[in-house]
Amino acid sequence: MPELPELEIYRERLVEALVGRTVEAAAAPSPFVLRTADPPLSDLEGRAVEGVERCGKHLLVELGGPRFVAIHMMLAGRLHLKAVEGYKPHRKRTLLTLAFDDGTLLEMTEAGTKKRASVHMLARREDLGRLDRGIDPFDPELTPERLGALLGERNRQLKGALRATDLLAGIGNAYSDEILFAARLSPVRLTRKLGDDEIVVLHAAIRDTLGSWIDRVRERCPKGLPVKQDLWRREMAVHGKTGAPCPTCGGAVAHISLKDSETNYCPRCQNEGRLLADRRLSKFGIRRPPRPRE
Repeated sequence: MPELPELEIYRERLVEALVGRTVEAAAAPSPFVLRTADPPLSDLEGRAVEGVERCGKHLLVELGGPRFVAIHMMLAGRLHLKAVEGYKPHRKRTLLTLAFDDGTLLEMTEAGTKKRASVHMLARREDLGRLDRGIDPFDPELTPERLGALLGERNRQLKGALRATDLLAGIGNAYSDEILFAARLSPVRLTRKLGDDEIVVLHAAIRDTLGSWIDRVRERCPKGLPVKQDLWRREMAVHGKTGAPCPTCGGAVAHISLKDSETNYCPRCQNEGRLLADRRLSKFGIRRPPRPRE
């Protein structure tokens, strides 16, 4: 799933390619992607793009009028810039196309069969608040004190809290693993159990981790849209690295399954050397191997 660092690069590149361009044709080959009926998609035609913003996990395209297109790519959605001339939509993957007066075409695709990506047509910017309610991690108002207050509203596991769209905007499975590794905090630590010093460390880890990855995605994807995430995510410290050595202590990176995703962490650095119980494996009678002796 594109998360905040990828979405920031999407935003930068779409500003370069689309601002000032006028929509000549708008189509939804897969109409399920449209989650709103008013205003209609055809209402975009003849309007010029005035800006592109990153709002949580949405990209918000602003056109004259005003009109807003809120795009959420979910797990398998991607955006592509192509040429109108000779373009043919993919029979199964193409969800949305916007053709512009300079011959540029913006295509939205989604791989797989779940079809969870979405597009909302909005007449007011304020309507986006229904979709992304969390605070942006780089918002100046997100101080350590504000972060602590948000985490204290509900007592939930830290990994889930970082991913919660009603708390923080734009953080998903991959970057939450990296943030917690940087903060040396267990993914199952309860939010109300965090001390003030730990919240300060977590606040810094959120901004430092996301900021450094924005720079790295920009470097690894010097032009075009950041579609091929493997080009940079393979460089992550723990996410997707089950069994690999921790870059800090050399111990094996472990994983647990939480709901619909896998969480990676370093037992030594984040959980006092203890492996976390994996409930998805436990229900099948599969036990974790014993912790090796030092």
